[in-house]
Amino acid sequence: MGVQKTWATVLGVVFLAIGIIGFFTGDTLLVFGINTLHNVVHLVSGAILLWAGLSAKAPTKQVNTTFGVIYGLVGIVGFFGVLTFLNVNTSDNWLHLAIGVVSLAIGTMAD
Repeated sequence: MGVQKTWATVLGVVFLAIGIIGFFTGDTLLVFGINTLHNVVHLVSGAILLWAGLSAKAPTKQVNTTFGVIYGLVGIVGFFGVLTFLNVNTSDNWLHLAIGVVSLAIGTMAD
């Protein structure tokens, strides 16, 4: 399994776990703000990433790149207070930005 598939698989499992755990923790998970919609976003993101990581025919490189762009933008936009409906806080914004940057870097790497 290459870097593309490994990243998508590991991140997918983490996102699915966070999405499930989030339903049992209230409004925060460690230092991160969450709510039901935020948990659903984690579940959907995790499912897409896990599919990309485990499916032989999935366009994993494109999924990682797209995921990097989207999460990078979510991290940036979050700093402007636009995502309050997802209960994001500064910790979320930095984490989303970091995941976006790493996903984009991995997604644009050669296979």
